[in-house]
Amino acid sequence: MLKILIKSFHQIYQKPKLVLLLYAVGFILAMLVARPFYVTFLNEANTSVALDKLIADFDFMIFTDFFHQSQKAFRPFVPLVFVLGLVYLLLNTFFAGGTLDATEQDKFKFPRFFEASAQHFGRFAMLLVFLFIFLMVLVSLAGMFFFIFAAIAEGGSEKDYILWMIPPVLILVYFIGFVVIMGDYGRVMLFKSTTLSPYSAFWKAFSYIFKRPTTIALFWLIIVLGIILSVVYLSIDSLIGMHSGLTIFLMFLVQQVFVFGRTFLKISTQIAAKNYFETRPIELEKVIVVAETAEEN
Repeated sequence: MLKILIKSFHQIYQKPKLVLLLYAVGFILAMLVARPFYVTFLNEANTSVALDKLIADFDFMIFTDFFHQSQKAFRPFVPLVFVLGLVYLLLNTFFAGGTLDATEQDKFKFPRFFEASAQHFGRFAMLLVFLFIFLMVLVSLAGMFFFIFAAIAEGGSEKDYILWMIPPVLILVYFIGFVVIMGDYGRVMLFKSTTLSPYSAFWKAFSYIFKRPTTIALFWLIIVLGIILSVVYLSIDSLIGMHSGLTIFLMFLVQQVFVFGRTFLKISTQIAAKNYFETRPIELEKVIVVAETAEEN
């Protein structure tokens, strides 16, 4: 498993343009929200001392009170975030084909990347629909666990309630992770077989992952690396702080370095799935051999 992970990291490391492209796309989409949000924040703060207090020392109570008082101004951002989130999801689905194809290139080329992305997008998008339906089923199932554990915790203290909520939260996280992993391996299967249908890829991915727990372990290993990366960022943030314009700008640069790192790890989940499947392949479609008999004249 570690060999697959190291191989995946090495392949992505050799394609810095790929990481830069996906980072740039994410950055642009984030700025479409961050820029107007920042302007709105400044306009709402105006002569208020709330902004100065937040810069000097972040206070969650001041932050929540500020947004409660200015909720009308920030309400339009809810549909904006939803739409951009959907766009981000579709773009990631679109780029998946190019990402998988990039590992088979000696040198990364943008024309081939976009060609591969367009070639596989239709089937990848249909797979996404099946995954979304399956996710809704699992979320509903997880909701039942929340209801059961909430009933068990009823009458207890707040601490007991929080502890009882941990199991259903873990179940929900596991379900979401399982669907994400299915997406990775389903796309790999569709990439490997041009005749495989998205529906068949969905079920084959489910069976493949269910029979091979190491696929799940590999995914969560990458997630743990991402969590470690976030902890390092928070440690740097607490060390430097954001007490002035200079430190805010400095932390912005540090933040982008870590966002770049998370983009690298995000790509690695898909590439690792491809490498894992190549080391443990299965038959994706039945091959019918037609026997021809030669007739003698």
